[in-house]
Parts: sequence; C-alpha cells; structure tokens
Amino acid sequence: MPRSIEISAAADVIDRIVEQAGGVSGVVSLSRQKGASLTPPGDVLTVHATDDATRAMLGILTDLDVPRKGTVSLSEPTSLLSVEYQKLIDKESNETIWDDMAFLLRRDTNVSFNYLMLMALAGAITAAGLWSDTLHLIIGSMIIAPAFEPLLRLPLGLITRAKELIPSGLVSMTTGYLALALGAVFATTVLNLWEPGAKPALAEQRWVGYWSSLSFAGVLISAFGAIAGPVIVSAQRSVMTVGVMITLALIPSMGIVGMGLATGDLGLAGQGFIRWLVDALLVTVMSAAVFGLKKRFLHHRLHALS
Repeated sequence: MPRSIEISAAADVIDRIVEQAGGVSGVVSLSRQKGASLTPPGDVLTVHATDDATRAMLGILTDLDVPRKGTVSLSEPTSLLSVEYQKLIDKESNETIWDDMAFLLRRDTNVSFNYLMLMALAGAITAAGLWSDTLHLIIGSMIIAPAFEPLLRLPLGLITRAKELIPSGLVSMTTGYLALALGAVFATTVLNLWEPGAKPALAEQRWVGYWSSLSFAGVLISAFGAIAGPVIVSAQRSVMTVGVMITLALIPSMGIVGMGLATGDLGLAGQGFIRWLVDALLVTVMSAAVFGLKKRFLHHRLHALS
C-alpha cells in the first residue's frame, strides 16, 4: 500500500534527499517545510509514495544515513489520489515493507507486563483445557497469546540483516514461553489442590496425547501454519485474529511442559518440549524461506532502517 514518509533533518540533508527523490518513479508528492523541525533542528520533508517507491526512498535514506542524523516516520494514508500516478496506486497490494513488519513484531512482543501476562494466562488456560480435555479452552489460549511473533523476529532479522531483531527476539521468545510454562504450572498446581485425588492420567487425555506426540499429519499441518504466519504478517494482519496459532502446537505443547513439571511427570514434560521444539523450528525455517523468497522477488532493499 502507499506510504507517507515524514523526514526531519538538517536543511542540507533534506536538499540531498529531494535531489535523489526526483529520480524515483512512484513518488507522488514532496512537501517541504523549512525550519519546521525543532528536534533535530532543520526542515521537515513529507513524501507520499507507492509501495515500490517507498522501498526506494528508504534505500536513499539509509544510504544518506538519515536515521542517525534525523528522524524518519512512516504511516499509511487512508487513501491516496493522483491523476498522474493513479494506475500505479490502483495496482498496489497489501505487501508491506521490512520496517513495518519489524515495528509490528516489536510492538506486539517486546518484553512488557502485557506481553508476559498474556503468555502466562494462555499457559494457565491451556493447562485447564488439557486437564479437563476441553478443546475450546485450548483454542482460546492459542488466540490469547502473542506466541508466534517472537519466533518470527529471528528469521526476519536474519533475512533483512536487521541484526538487532535476533537477540531481542531470543529474549522475547525465552521470557514469553517461560511465562507460558509457569502459567501452566500455576494452573495445574491449583487444580491439584482444588480437586485432591482427582488428578486425571494426563498422558491418557486425548488432547494431551495429541499435542505431546509427533505424527506426519500433525507436523504437516504445523508446516502449513508456519508458512501462513509470515505471509499474514507481510500483509500487516494480526496473526492472533486469523487463527494461525490454532494450526500450531506451540501453546499446548509448552503448556504440557509446565503440567508435566507440576505433576512430576518429567517424561511427559520432555515429550511436550520435543513437540514444541519441532514446531518452533518449523516456524523459523519456513518463515526464513518465505522472507527469503520475498526478498528475492519483491523487496529490493537489503538493509532495514532498524
């Protein structure tokens, strides 16, 4: 989709941007406000551009080191009309740019109270669902948790060479899934205390068995979900609202890890962890493949602004 780019920088830097922007096809408009920027001191340049032109403009800004010398803000206009460029605008798709994807992933999965609480609550709910063999509770936990996006940060950082996404993604993934497992431990402990002597044979529960074991059909479904996830994020749609997590075993398998630890069944915890690890690897590998193909055929800029 078309983008609006607002750049605040010194006047001489803005001069160079304007000079190079003139040769970019798809730059619909350039508006300059001299002396309008107080921090950093200088001018403000607003660019309206098509998706491809936005990538080209971001490449120019990167080459000129604008993100370090000034500030760059991207937004998506509700609509953009231009007689000269309307044909290009009408052909725009919902393919986003690397910087938008990185911002979306950071927003949803940077370590924060909200993120960790959602992961812990998802762990508690999935444990309750697995304990009672109630499928809709398990599905509900999959929708609550932002558990796909932390894994997505790793391949996106690798493919776009925005290296910061890799260590921060590892931190988000580790803390998030630890919170999820602890949530499952807490819920399982409470259920054990509330119903003493009524503990079910967890390994014999239908859904515990399904999400703690490996089968060709289960892994194949997870692979399809692992491919769908990065495609959805590339279109700036929320993974949580379109059901990608329901195709994956990431939430229930890590919940089983917590339940196994809470009940002292280390074998079950190990089986759950193996299933989680398989799905996590599928997400990482498949996402890297999707991003690699997009970089090869759709995106032309090697470096993100991150």
